[in-house]
Amino acid sequence: MHDHQGVELRHLRYFVTVAEEGTMTEAARVLRIAQPSLSQQISSLERRVGAKLFHRRPKGMELTEGGRILYASARRALAEIESSLVRAREARSPVRIGVCGTVPEHLLARVERVLAEVASLDVEFAEADSGQQLDLLRTGTLAFGVMRVFHDMDDLATLTLADEPLGVLLRPDHPLADHAALSWADLAGQELLWFPTERNPRFTEGVLAHLAGHGWSPRLRTPDAHSRALYRHHLRNSQNLITLRARTAVAADTGMAWRPFVSDPPRERFVLVALGESSWAELLARPGGRSSDDGGIGGPGQSAEGFPSALSSTLQGSA
Repeated sequence: MHDHQGVELRHLRYFVTVAEEGTMTEAARVLRIAQPSLSQQISSLERRVGAKLFHRRPKGMELTEGGRILYASARRALAEIESSLVRAREARSPVRIGVCGTVPEHLLARVERVLAEVASLDVEFAEADSGQQLDLLRTGTLAFGVMRVFHDMDDLATLTLADEPLGVLLRPDHPLADHAALSWADLAGQELLWFPTERNPRFTEGVLAHLAGHGWSPRLRTPDAHSRALYRHHLRNSQNLITLRARTAVAADTGMAWRPFVSDPPRERFVLVALGESSWAELLARPGGRSSDDGGIGGPGQSAEGFPSALSSTLQGSA
């Protein structure tokens, strides 16, 4: 009985190389193995097949009839395996990325570009609040997350996607709309339209601490809604109510007024994150993951270059 199952891929590769090179010496050189070792491997293959595959001639190795049959099949099999390996390397692997509410669309396109630069990945976005994303990352449900942060997270690698100062969004007939820019004192007595705190409690804590540090501790108005239209409705139909938005995010808020802060505005930073010990974090650390306007990458226990430890910002909708 012959041990056909003992025939390994390396045996076939050695056999095909000997058949094509014509001598053990030249085949050993091409394969970069010792000639005696190659001769032993060919003899082992012949024992497993149960037939002579070569005639040992003075001028080299000549295929037997059985050798010619095996050569034709082995050559096709090796070519097919090589082709499959190439296709497997080039296959795009799907990755799931959590996205917090109201992330600007251009940042999603940027995430796709960043990941395309460092790996061939099919991106699948899924809406998830920033607080939820942390749990989903740790369970492996998400590979990456796009979230707003103000604090360092020791177990996450981060890539800054955007970092902008926030201003005040308010109804166009609001008394403060007459100001070209707003001071912190101007905001006295104003309520703040806010998202439900549970969507990102640590984010809320940092934002409110920043506001309080400038003497403004507003009463929060927190409708449980993700819709921009509902938030605009609240602003248009309420007295002494404002919200905070980045300048680039107000284009969709037609019919509203936006005013900058005179000094030290809270900021809005979006980051692409991955668990610090995961293979996904290694992708963020590759050179393709950095670009001149990224703000840098922070590894586990690090923040991106210029990443403030108490970043303050806010948003409409989910965080």
